[in-house]
Amino acid sequence: MDRPTYIIDPDGEVIIELRNANPPFAVLDEDTIVNHVQNNVAEPIEEPVEESSETSSDSESTGSEHSRTYGGQIKETIGQKQRNSDEDLTERRFRIQVSAKHLTLVSPVFKKMLTGGWKENVALLQKGSVEIIAEGWDIEALLILLRVMHCQHNHVPRKLSFEMLAKVTVLADYYECRDAMGVFTDIWIKALEHKIPTTYSRGLIMWLWISWFFQLSSLFQEATSTAMSLSNGRIDNLGLPIPDKVLESMNDCRELCIDNIVILLHEKQDALLSGIQGCSFECSSIMYGALTKQIQSNRLLSPRPVAPFLRLNYKQLVQSLLSFQSPQWSSQAYSTVSPFHSCDYSSFESIFGQLNDSIDGLQLDSLI
Repeated sequence: MDRPTYIIDPDGEVIIELRNANPPFAVLDEDTIVNHVQNNVAEPIEEPVEESSETSSDSESTGSEHSRTYGGQIKETIGQKQRNSDEDLTERRFRIQVSAKHLTLVSPVFKKMLTGGWKENVALLQKGSVEIIAEGWDIEALLILLRVMHCQHNHVPRKLSFEMLAKVTVLADYYECRDAMGVFTDIWIKALEHKIPTTYSRGLIMWLWISWFFQLSSLFQEATSTAMSLSNGRIDNLGLPIPDKVLESMNDCRELCIDNIVILLHEKQDALLSGIQGCSFECSSIMYGALTKQIQSNRLLSPRPVAPFLRLNYKQLVQSLLSFQSPQWSSQAYSTVSPFHSCDYSSFESIFGQLNDSIDGLQLDSLI
């Protein structure tokens, strides 16, 4: 029997065999990269994983296997070659000796597996030991979580890289043991040097996930505001377990806000065309022509943009409107006051009114 690669509890009855370890994490797909190419930012570099040399005598556990995978976590990066060789699979396997008691105390998932009617519990009762197969996790993140679960606080780092924290929280969510994180929640969050990005990026979506998992309302509001304001298409979870209701709320809000701006443009265009707005025929005609030209130059006239508004983000749209050039022309009626015509409809600033180039973030309490 293979020896454990890592020993969390030398008297542990459970061997967790991690297969296909360290897969790509939170990968931006090609379409997302194209849609947000102008928003690319550098992502934090992970600290190298320190290999442990801890081993023990041959494990006597010969229990049954249990394969758990998290949908979306094993995504291939663009151009990455498929790794299928037996040698590669062997190199990516790790065996971790742990305590069944500690696992079942803090994780409902492990408790159901090891005390219910599953084959793992049968093997544990019959043989006194069992093997559990896990697949597609980061080995360092898994070790951190297992040490937290075993109350080995002296072996838990007080500072994690931003990406490592995201990986640990994905594991804690999967095994339903967020409460076990305890004091480390505040310690890890306060030690983070990585701030919420001001551009739409992979890091922004990871911040969205972390703020949701730890229920950090102000950070969640900031992350959702930035994502909705800057996304050039539907917001994706990148394989992270962000609830569908959060993504749906964000995408619905983004599309509604963009649609409201598009509606505003065309309503103002129609009002000038019909003469409802404009103080005279000349005024409405000149402003209509200037508005139509700039709507067209921003590709908002024909075809009229519709949801999901691909390659169109709210912030850029509003900033484009705010930069519309208002025409200037002489008017005899106003010549004694100014050389140019001036009325309530002679500038786009007065026609559009106050516009905010960011979407208000979601309220965490409304989604919990």
